[in-house]
Amino acid sequence: MRTKVVIRNKFRFGVALFIMMLFVTTILMISIGEGKGIDKETDINWIFVEVKQGDSLWTISKNFVNESVDIRDYISFIRKVNRLENAVLYPGQVLKFVDVKTYKLLCSK
Repeated sequence: MRTKVVIRNKFRFGVALFIMMLFVTTILMISIGEGKGIDKETDINWIFVEVKQGDSLWTISKNFVNESVDIRDYISFIRKVNRLENAVLYPGQVLKFVDVKTYKLLCSK
């Protein structure tokens, strides 16, 4: 047995339908938007460097930056990327670095 649905107030039904569509569209846009941009783990060409005796973040970072970048900001970025609590490095430790172009792209977001 089928039930017949009667819309008593077309205006209220239209408003409710519009709000539901707006809600669904917003959820879809948010979920799609999270996938855009640079995925920090897959789309970046990381440069892996093995720390040698006597290396510091400063000496290693000098190989990747130029005068257009403040090396202190770059080192801070590298510490965050590698989840370093301080600047102490150990021989054999492998760190992720990026070139200047990628660094500027990531910092502009």
